[in-house]
Amino acid sequence: MRITITNEQTFLPVEEKKIYDAIRLLPGADKKYRLSVVYVDDKEITKMNERYLQHEGPTDVLAFPISSKEGEIVVSAETALREAKERDVESEGELLLYTLHGTLHLLGFDDKEKEESMKMHAVEKQILTQLGYKWSWDEDVED
Repeated sequence: MRITITNEQTFLPVEEKKIYDAIRLLPGADKKYRLSVVYVDDKEITKMNERYLQHEGPTDVLAFPISSKEGEIVVSAETALREAKERDVESEGELLLYTLHGTLHLLGFDDKEKEESMKMHAVEKQILTQLGYKWSWDEDVED
């Protein structure tokens, strides 16, 4: 997988090596795929959320499949910082969670049904804990 990272926000540092390493642990990350990851603030992701999904307000991550071999995710670092404080976890881990979550959507994972959501969160939990971050979701996941 070829990964391009763009940082357009000032709320959190973006540690590119950690992001590359985490994404490469995802199932399906070995396939030929071009992924663009863009980190923004709440103002920017709110605009995109309203424009593309017709949802009001900020969100954590948006995933845009461009083709079967290319996609982009847009992650709100400001939301990650706020949610990390509420959940009492590291903001870098929360940012990484959103990055993994959006990438999994592009790789074919879905979270609309509870069983699918649990599988998706199990992958996220496994990678985050492997990298030394605390799991921040309350729901039980399959290990």
